[in-house]
Amino acid sequence: MPTLIEIPTFAENPEAALAFYFDQGYHIEPNVWSPAELDALRRASEEQPSWRDGTFSPLMHPHKTDATFLGALKNPKIVRIMERLLKGKVSGIQTEFFYCRPGTTGFAMHQDNHYVDAKPDAFGSAWSPLIDISPATGGLVLYPGTHREPILPVEEIPAVVEVGQDKNAHKQQVVLPKQYKPLDLVCSAGSAVFIHGHIVHSSHKNQSNLFRRVLLSTYVRAGEPFRAGNTAKRTAVDVYT
Repeated sequence: MPTLIEIPTFAENPEAALAFYFDQGYHIEPNVWSPAELDALRRASEEQPSWRDGTFSPLMHPHKTDATFLGALKNPKIVRIMERLLKGKVSGIQTEFFYCRPGTTGFAMHQDNHYVDAKPDAFGSAWSPLIDISPATGGLVLYPGTHREPILPVEEIPAVVEVGQDKNAHKQQVVLPKQYKPLDLVCSAGSAVFIHGHIVHSSHKNQSNLFRRVLLSTYVRAGEPFRAGNTAKRTAVDVYT
């Protein structure tokens, strides 16, 4: 069964929410997205080629071609929380949209900053589900406390070629120190999970009959360096205009 934890919210107790994030390496904020905004993201996702051709491949940087996704990267509620977590003004650097059709295998254990190579305190992600999330629908698995670790070594894992999944999902996994325990997350559509760049996390296989649609948006403290990536080609986006 998923572990249920009472998490303070920025809407009601910002100082407690901030303390929880720095202690655990993650935060869940409810009601970041309105029903209308979720509907707009669903509609926009169904206008993309990988939805129309039935491959359901993740969308890399949909904000670069679609105004709905660009607006989502600039979501003021997310930006304000990111300013608290990263201690300053922020820039958006990446979006990725996951369809995760029924049966899709989840991600192996990884740290997001393995790819971005930003300062540990200057980078974070917001993971926003468009449906209610549990282990059965492909929910996140976090390892609280691992955000205090450096970028950990990785080991190669047997190649899994899966249509509709990110190509990096199964290439390698973090070598996890033994003292850390997994935590299954449960969260609602309209919430956002804020993830420290160093926290180790993975995800479950989607065993439901629903598409586990999720928007991932990543941010750095404004002006801080980050790796663009040969494939991702991240660029800083002004989220205040």
